[in-house]
Amino acid sequence: MSTHLRFATEILSRLGEELIPHPDLGVIELVRNAYDADASRCTVTLHNATTRGGTLVVEDDGDGMTADDIREGFLLIGRSTKIASPLTNAGRRKVGEKGLGRLAALRLGHQIELATRPRSQPGVEHVLHIDWAEYESAASIDAVELTVETKTSAQGPGTSITVHRLRQGFTESEMERLSRAMRLLTGFFDDEDSGFDAVLHAPQFKRISEAVSKGFFEEHEYKLVAQLDENGQAQASLYNWKGEVIAQGEHGEVALTKNQGHFQVPMMYHAPAASFELWMFTLNKESFDHRHSLRKHSDLRPWLRIVGGVHLFHRGLRVHPYGDAGFDWLDLNLLRVRSPEHRPSTNTSVGRVRIDDPANMLVPKTDRQGFQENMAFLELRDFAARATDWAARVRLNMRETQRTGGAATARNEKKEADRKVDDVLKSLPPVQRQKVSELVSSQNRLIQELERDRLLYRSLATVGISTAVFAHESIGSAGGLGQDLETIERRTRATLGDETYSERVERVLTRARNTATSIHSFAKLPLRMLRRSKRRAKVIDINDTCREFIEMFGGYLGDWNIRLDLDLCDEPARVLTPAADIESIYANLVINAARSFSRATDATRDRVVLIRTRVDEVRVSINVADSGPGISGISLNDIWLPGEGSAADGTGLGLTIVKDIVADLHGKKTVLEDGEITVEKNGELGGASFRISLPRQPDTQ
Repeated sequence: MSTHLRFATEILSRLGEELIPHPDLGVIELVRNAYDADASRCTVTLHNATTRGGTLVVEDDGDGMTADDIREGFLLIGRSTKIASPLTNAGRRKVGEKGLGRLAALRLGHQIELATRPRSQPGVEHVLHIDWAEYESAASIDAVELTVETKTSAQGPGTSITVHRLRQGFTESEMERLSRAMRLLTGFFDDEDSGFDAVLHAPQFKRISEAVSKGFFEEHEYKLVAQLDENGQAQASLYNWKGEVIAQGEHGEVALTKNQGHFQVPMMYHAPAASFELWMFTLNKESFDHRHSLRKHSDLRPWLRIVGGVHLFHRGLRVHPYGDAGFDWLDLNLLRVRSPEHRPSTNTSVGRVRIDDPANMLVPKTDRQGFQENMAFLELRDFAARATDWAARVRLNMRETQRTGGAATARNEKKEADRKVDDVLKSLPPVQRQKVSELVSSQNRLIQELERDRLLYRSLATVGISTAVFAHESIGSAGGLGQDLETIERRTRATLGDETYSERVERVLTRARNTATSIHSFAKLPLRMLRRSKRRAKVIDINDTCREFIEMFGGYLGDWNIRLDLDLCDEPARVLTPAADIESIYANLVINAARSFSRATDATRDRVVLIRTRVDEVRVSINVADSGPGISGISLNDIWLPGEGSAADGTGLGLTIVKDIVADLHGKKTVLEDGEITVEKNGELGGASFRISLPRQPDTQ
């Protein structure tokens, strides 16, 4: 006996209601069907739909369907027509999938009426009625007969789907969701014209449309524009509010990412070609006033609440849930925690990723909530996230340049102001001169106290970084003790080779005692580095400061198996500066070198850090080089920025402290990715090499 596969009518519930969790998603699927039918307009009307028993009507002016189209397409659930015919008659790339969303929408009510007038058959209308009650009493789906009626019609081409006797009413929140989805479906940017208009007859839609239409794109502070081409190569540009290009980046810069402490750049992205635009706003009235804006600053926040976030447009239509409230698919809000001032959030930016995807690399989820997270989607997301990172680095670099330059400018301005004050004082009568002098002296004392506080915070930061790194390395070293003891317990004395059991135990215990002693002595380090006398500006010899630094840190570096080589000049190397600043330069550069060894892949290579000092007629220089893996995957300018660095768990603040000190002392800094360790001692190229050059203080007779 022959037979065939059959489906129980319960499968309709499984494929419909349970796969589409929200009724608005089903309605949007019907609207997307209208787009695939080359409609220019689709209208959704709800009658008494806030309670059970209402009516939903979706109408469009598209191509309509023939009787065969109804039978072989509309009623055939589970087969996609995109592969066989990816383009519509008008050349649109189809967005519909397998009809599951359509089925869910049809299941919203108890009865369905389809009326469609095909463009290919003028004056003809095909009508189909579906009563879901008939399926509830049938054993299988194929047991229910459906009839397509054909009659004449004077109306133009198009399709109307009416869902009668809604099973559930649309709640207020569902109406808000549907209104927002309908309004944003075809985009809300100033330069869009998809040739398709979707309208919902509801008060919520009108309110949201009015709010969205205000448009604040011209009020952005910065705008990021990034492209991903067909070859998987990325590039980006950053614009200011005037529309001027302030930075451009190629693939190697834009695609830069950090993975477990290592900077990497993918050869190419395995994703469809895409464009990414992000408008970034400053939510303060001053930014509006600065641009002499005619818009109301108070209207910006409500607008961003509706449209904020990065939206994804696939073949001209927006894809839910990307850009919805609470769905931060690029992790903008998480990354903003690291640098609140220069990273956008979903509350301070609006963006779009646009893709056409002719090769169908992106696969919609069955429940129509976005795309499956296959390689193509993950690579697309990574492209947009990395472009945002690049823009943040550019803005941070701009701020740091402005900050360090501003400090030097402020010092020069203070000198000029002091000179003018002296001129004024000379022209005043004695009584007034005394009063003004006391006021100026008070202000100068305040400035000096602030300067001492700044030096203290800088020293505290250096101590904190040093302590954290040392603790990490010491704990890592001590962490192996338990494993060694367990190993000893598992092995017999015969398996220890030339080393006896007691010798092995003694070696492990010695390492434990040394680690404990180091930790105890390291606790005293802050007291030495934070002495008040070190924060007073005076003429010091950087060689003397180096020797004191080695006395404090040399033992700890030895515990990490790091050899410290000194090559100090014989001549006095004097600079006018607080000793704490020079000490911070040594500490942060050496700690940075020490951290680099954790990334080295060659465990047999000697760990060497060289400190070299030199003088000429006007400059003294400090050179710190190492035999580590060098610097890779990060710009030599970006390495000085806070938050940037090669260590996965680092703060990137150490080199920023060095940069600030050098700027304060009117010095210069350079760095080589693959610097030269002393050829005389090592005979090979080493890792990174940092050179600090400072103004030399003339020798006193």
